[in-house]
Amino acid sequence: MSIVGRDIQLTQLHDLLTARDCGAGPIALVSGPVGVGKTALLREFTQRAAKSGSLILRAACSPRERANAWGVAHQLLWRTERFKGASQRTSNTLAAVGRSLASVTRATEGERDKSTGEFCAAVMELADEHPLVLAVDDIHDADPESLGWLGHLARRMVDSRVLMVFTDRPQALPPYATARAEFARQPGFHRLRIGPLTVGDIRLLLTDRLGVPADEAGAAEFHAASGGSPLLMQALIEDARNATHGMDPTALRPVAGEVFDSAVVDCVHRVSAPAADLARHLAVLGPDTLAVLPDRDSTNPPTRHLQELTQAGLLVGSGFRHPRMHTVLGGEVSAEERARLHGRAAVLLHDNGAHPATVAEHIVTAGGIAESWAPPLLREAADDALAHDEFPKAMQLFDLAHAICPDGPLRASILFQRTLSAWQVDPAKAMRRLPELKEALQAGHLTATSGAMSLIKNLVWHGYVDEAAEVLELVDRQLADDPDEEGVAEVRVLQRWLSVLCPPFHRRMFGDVSPDVADEIAPAAIAAQPRLHAATALSVVLRGGEPEPAVVGAAHVLEMSSLTPTLETIPLALMTLFYADRTEQVDAWCTTLLEAARERNIPTWDALLSSLRAANLIRQGRLLEAERHSDLALSRMSSRGWGLSVGLPLASSIYALTAMGRYDEARTRLGQPVPEAVFQTLFGQHYLYARGQFHLATGRLQAALGDFLACGKALVSWGVADTTLIPWRTGVAEARLRLGETDQAVTYLREELARHKGSPRVHGNALRLLASTMEPRQRLRALREAVDELQGSGCDLLLAHALGDLGRVYHLLGQSNRARVIVRRAYRMAKKCHAKPLSQSLLPDAERSADGRGCAAGHEASEQVHDVLSEAELRVAALASEGHTNREIARRLFITVSTVEQHMTRVLRKLNLSRRDELPQGLDTMGGSAASAVSGAHG
Repeated sequence: MSIVGRDIQLTQLHDLLTARDCGAGPIALVSGPVGVGKTALLREFTQRAAKSGSLILRAACSPRERANAWGVAHQLLWRTERFKGASQRTSNTLAAVGRSLASVTRATEGERDKSTGEFCAAVMELADEHPLVLAVDDIHDADPESLGWLGHLARRMVDSRVLMVFTDRPQALPPYATARAEFARQPGFHRLRIGPLTVGDIRLLLTDRLGVPADEAGAAEFHAASGGSPLLMQALIEDARNATHGMDPTALRPVAGEVFDSAVVDCVHRVSAPAADLARHLAVLGPDTLAVLPDRDSTNPPTRHLQELTQAGLLVGSGFRHPRMHTVLGGEVSAEERARLHGRAAVLLHDNGAHPATVAEHIVTAGGIAESWAPPLLREAADDALAHDEFPKAMQLFDLAHAICPDGPLRASILFQRTLSAWQVDPAKAMRRLPELKEALQAGHLTATSGAMSLIKNLVWHGYVDEAAEVLELVDRQLADDPDEEGVAEVRVLQRWLSVLCPPFHRRMFGDVSPDVADEIAPAAIAAQPRLHAATALSVVLRGGEPEPAVVGAAHVLEMSSLTPTLETIPLALMTLFYADRTEQVDAWCTTLLEAARERNIPTWDALLSSLRAANLIRQGRLLEAERHSDLALSRMSSRGWGLSVGLPLASSIYALTAMGRYDEARTRLGQPVPEAVFQTLFGQHYLYARGQFHLATGRLQAALGDFLACGKALVSWGVADTTLIPWRTGVAEARLRLGETDQAVTYLREELARHKGSPRVHGNALRLLASTMEPRQRLRALREAVDELQGSGCDLLLAHALGDLGRVYHLLGQSNRARVIVRRAYRMAKKCHAKPLSQSLLPDAERSADGRGCAAGHEASEQVHDVLSEAELRVAALASEGHTNREIARRLFITVSTVEQHMTRVLRKLNLSRRDELPQGLDTMGGSAASAVSGAHG
């Protein structure tokens, strides 16, 4: 196997061999980095020299043998039979010197000098008899005694036939540096530098090893992976052969495998000890090593060692040439050393002003360090991670900061912040730290403003009211001993949201004292205490106060809020808009905030906002969307994580599934366990109302009545009985009507009507049910009024119910055409809401099995009309298709009866119809002018 890329050096050595034969006594120093092929070059040269008749004395040095006195000299002389052709006297002298070297270390200085002189004289005599090559590999690792002896010989061989050939690394340390200077002073000294292989050299090497010409692109890839190191090159070729056995050798590309790994380790073990340390540090610490190593050994800066590793083919810049090197060398470092390195790096980087996140990474890998600044720094890094939505990383940093912090108050503060942040990801897991927080509070390490109130809210969230009350007593005692304005405000926030969302808990913790909600909800006050005023706004709405200021205040809170670990501010503001019937605002805010929550991947916020969105969609009769959002909310957070608020998403899901006729799925939702304490919250009353609707739909009338009455009893006792989003009185009335208890039903309905004149949705639906107790003519008037109200309510589901009832009354009164038009409109609206039971009940028996295909076909036909009729004709046709007379149409559109007649004539002609009752249905959805036509038909 030939040596590639070393022809120049071999020629230079051959020339020196020739000069030796002339008695020049040259010295050749072959210098180059680790793995560059110095040993192979020396072996090749000595083999050629031996063939040409030279006597070879060879030795190889090692760092492990550097302490063995005369170790190199022993290697040169260890076999006397190698001196064939020498005189008996010279051979005996050399052998005797070799045998006596062991005792030289114990001899006097004069005796050592005498032995050295005898040895040098014997070598010179040997050279007179036979041309001599004295070859020492890696002389920089030779023992000091042998170096001194070789220097003594070098000074005396100027005119001899001895050629000294040494190999070394450029970075020399004492005592070798002194010996090398001695060699360099001799007149026959020559330095031969050997560097990495070039791309051309590698191409020749590949051709030699593969037996076929190698392409330049492949050679360039091998050069990039090896840095031109022959040691690494040979390993890459072998790994590539093993990995691509049987493939075309001309297409061979570098593959780093086990052989390469071994070569990398071998390479590192052969560089200087500081350079080897640097390589391992780089594998562990990365670029931060450069900030650590100078302090560790300031007399030995890393620049020269970086250069040594680069020349060895390991580094490019301050990084490893091949990613596998990082893995291999990282495995060379023990866990204990790795932790020590990272700890040291953290200290030095902190002292040098590095970013907290950078320092924190090293502290985490070290498993913590005993520095007073470490816990606050880790907390700062955790805050930074939260700002970048890196929640798992933030939790890890908080946990470590808490674990290594010896200071009680700081430790409690870190634990509180960690728990509050964890609430955004998984409230159930956050709950596991509550016992520690309670202990910290009892020890006085937490105050009302530093976590105690959040602890109370979290306990309430999960129904631990007694425990929350105990913590509140501790807080009250703290505030009594040391009044704090911010702490008092925190207590007021708790008092207000408990009073409206969990009134029984409020009584348990605050007694019968009702919070004052008369505070002005002004922008300046909201900016100072947004949570307090969000709770105040909700209290105002639920307790029947003036809603407009509360709505404005809630909107202001939302505008200035973001998705922070403090979870109650935004939900309180959204619920204010929700209970004030501001459905469009709730939709808009939920959409915006949900986008932010999903972009930042915050599961708790996603769940809470999806739950509120679902409830708001129920309010609009958008059942399918509501069910999807409630299902998403329940899937984004565990039941334990939801705590008592699970009642709201469950209620939305049960209500939507029931209204869509998916009773089995609703029954499954009802089978999901909920904490008993849920029913002491406002969310629990939503759940009772939805369960009552399910019982009503499935014929369990007494169970339905019980749920509606229980819901009403709770709301009345809490002073929030007038909330429009839980119309429990209407539920009671509907159950009693179906039970035949008409008089009692009417009582509830009249009370609902009296209380909710300002809510078209509740008032209109109650009026619809009340109409069912009247005579047909009275029922007609009541239902017309109900339809008028519900058309402005934004709830298509309730409007579909009212239209269906109105159509039936028209049919009962003999107005079949108008009845058919209105019922079909109700049917289309019910289908749009995905309310299958309602849509099926609106179909005649003959059409029910076809599931409304006739209605659908008619709707498709109406779409085609838009291209034929003018806008004015379309408006007239739309009202006519709904059963309105010419006079009613004229009054609606503010035109004359004659104009209506002219339009109708053109409409029938263009559509090729003979009568107006043949007009297609669904025209009201296109022209936009007939949206309220039915409700306006009073004559």
